[in-house]
Amino acid sequence: MPKIPTKQRIEGPEQSEGLKDQVKSAIAHLLKSDDFTLLTPKNSDFGDYALFMKPSLKPPTLRKNEVTRNVSTPQPPTLRRIPTLRRETGERRGLIEQLLANNLFSKVEQKDNFINLYLNPAVLTEEMEKIIEQKADYGRITGKTPKRIHLEYGQPNTHKLPHVGHLFSYIYGESLARLFEISGSSIFRCNYQGDVGLHVAKCMYAIQKYAFGDPERFRALVEEESKGSVNLSDKILFLQKCYQEGSKQYTENPVAKAEIDELNQKIYKKDPEVMELWQKTRQWSLDYYDLFEKHLGINYDKHYFESDTGPIGKKIVENGIGKIFEKSDAAIIFRGEKYGLHTRVFITKDGNPTYEAKDIGNQYLKYQDWPYDNVIITTASEQNDYFKVVIQAIDQILPKLKGKVHHIGFGMIDLKTGKMSSRSGNIISAFDLISLVKAEITHIMESTTQAENKGDIADTVTQAAIKYSFLKSEARKNIAFDLKESISTSGNSGPYLLYTYARCQSVIARSETTKQSQQISTSLNKLQLEELSLLRSFFRFPEAITDASSKYAPHLVCTYLYDLAQKFSSFYEKCPILKAEEDQRNFRLNLTSATAQILKNGLYLLGIETLKRI
Repeated sequence: MPKIPTKQRIEGPEQSEGLKDQVKSAIAHLLKSDDFTLLTPKNSDFGDYALFMKPSLKPPTLRKNEVTRNVSTPQPPTLRRIPTLRRETGERRGLIEQLLANNLFSKVEQKDNFINLYLNPAVLTEEMEKIIEQKADYGRITGKTPKRIHLEYGQPNTHKLPHVGHLFSYIYGESLARLFEISGSSIFRCNYQGDVGLHVAKCMYAIQKYAFGDPERFRALVEEESKGSVNLSDKILFLQKCYQEGSKQYTENPVAKAEIDELNQKIYKKDPEVMELWQKTRQWSLDYYDLFEKHLGINYDKHYFESDTGPIGKKIVENGIGKIFEKSDAAIIFRGEKYGLHTRVFITKDGNPTYEAKDIGNQYLKYQDWPYDNVIITTASEQNDYFKVVIQAIDQILPKLKGKVHHIGFGMIDLKTGKMSSRSGNIISAFDLISLVKAEITHIMESTTQAENKGDIADTVTQAAIKYSFLKSEARKNIAFDLKESISTSGNSGPYLLYTYARCQSVIARSETTKQSQQISTSLNKLQLEELSLLRSFFRFPEAITDASSKYAPHLVCTYLYDLAQKFSSFYEKCPILKAEEDQRNFRLNLTSATAQILKNGLYLLGIETLKRI
């Protein structure tokens, strides 16, 4: 796109400093203090920023019968306040005049205790140039000392299907990782999976006993594997069916319960009698998850497993007996009451490490592999209380990790059928949800898309629909997935943002078929409302990234992108681009190009790929 020359180049900080920092620096210089509050008005009619001016404190109220010096009778408080008001009014008037003298601002006005600041269109235009020049790097925060963050997300267990809660964890965690990275941190992505425990024993019991009524299916799957005709989906569905049957037997059949408990002990002790089956079925799950994660665009640095962290955690807990932990009825527990928490078992009376002990081993092993400043664990909020106890125990038993381990609990994912449970046959798996959304999108595309690669496009749009639907709401709250809303191309959805990006690319592609001038002389004083509105939205993107990263809140990026897309839609409808006069045409093409770049950068932070055509 052509570069836009401005009437006057604005001298200012280096590119790594955002406009908000420039505004703060200018105000601090004039006030000779950084003790002020700079706000972002929700209504842009009140400026791009608002400086809050705290009024001076009133003089103390006179006591009864007290008289002021040189005055025979007390002055009313309102009269005594007048000199202060006059002084403040004069100071603010002077500040406004000084701010107006700065090329950053085109308009400065006082409203009550606020000074509303309107950025100079020339400054905003330079920001647009920066977007076009920096491309994928626009929004990246530099100049800060990078933090080392170990981020754990995903966490599906082996031997059963991942449900929609796991899918959310994958999507939310990957978005956090990308937000942290663009904010300057160094990220170590990891998954932590349960490959031992009762859920594994239940699944293997069903396979051994053929309690699910399909004794030939396992043999057939093994034969297919030996011939190389592998169907991972069939295998993982088979394991899910076995797990569900094993869970049913464990609940309803006392004999089966005893046998499953015994099998669980054998798995923990790595009894050769069960290891071959455990390893084979475990690998089926891991192969499936490897493909599943790649499909979601996730590349972990390492996968951790309970079979590895359990022995480490058990040893750490046993070494802390009498100091941090204590024995109780043959088990080993942590007394949380002394910390305002509750007591939890870390090693069972059978000598097996619980989830709690495994998590201690997990955090210890992570730090040994990649020393971190912070480790962040994302799980459903149902585990909030659990992690309060575990983190307190880690702080006590592993002082080196004190204050470094953090947990983020996200809300439950609800569909029309209610909360998910992998213990029942009514589970809505991640695979089911993806298939459902893709089927709807494929059906729509049959009558709207002529492209040859319909399958690839449907995959991309499906992921955009699900990821955006999950991320657009605050993660800590429960989320209700609405299929119709998620695939809409006209509302607050992933497909709508993809459509807006594709529309931008279509305009740019058509513009390249005709000759255009490299010089733009459009008057920034004659911009239409829709042009200025779009121009005033660009610089908010780095601020949205900063807020989203610091608050663990990808939904703030979603909110920004949706607002940007709406502004572009209004601009597109009201302002002809390719048919405009040459200077106007090129300016509007730059607006279009900057919009497309921000949409692409923002969607990347949500784990969503873009399409030039839909």
